[in-house]
Amino acid sequence: MTTRINDNRAALAMTAEDADRVFQKLAEVTLAATSAAAHYDNRVANIKAEAALFREEYMKILKPFERQLEDYITAHPERFAKPRMRQTEFGKYGLRSVTNLEITDETAVMISVKAQGIQAVIVTEKLDKKALEKAISDGRQITGCEIRTGVIVKYDIKKELLDRIKKG
Repeated sequence: MTTRINDNRAALAMTAEDADRVFQKLAEVTLAATSAAAHYDNRVANIKAEAALFREEYMKILKPFERQLEDYITAHPERFAKPRMRQTEFGKYGLRSVTNLEITDETAVMISVKAQGIQAVIVTEKLDKKALEKAISDGRQITGCEIRTGVIVKYDIKKELLDRIKKG
């Protein structure tokens, strides 16, 4: 069974003006899609801005309650010795012990752990594409990579048109 993948006879019959019209339609559809996306992006931005205002208002209401609860907890730490958190039907509040590592001098830490043989340094390997390209161009054979050369079919719609559409 023969399967036709591509037939370029119609393209061969096209004139430059035909291609211009196709490109114009492509550009017009792209501009329409960009316009629609910009419209929805603006709606989303407006909704997010409105939500931020509401969140800000609620935070103003919450702050005094947070301060009151903080004052209570810090005034009565003995009430949060065991258990550290007080459970309620709405959740829990109290004290929590926390610990974290703070690195104040990364270079000193590197020297210290290397000197002591502590495996605390992560080394990341990454291929240098420029070096690989140069090596292959210099005639070196490198398994697993090759330089490929070809042509691409492309188009560019004027940025000014896209920007104008985005702004509405």
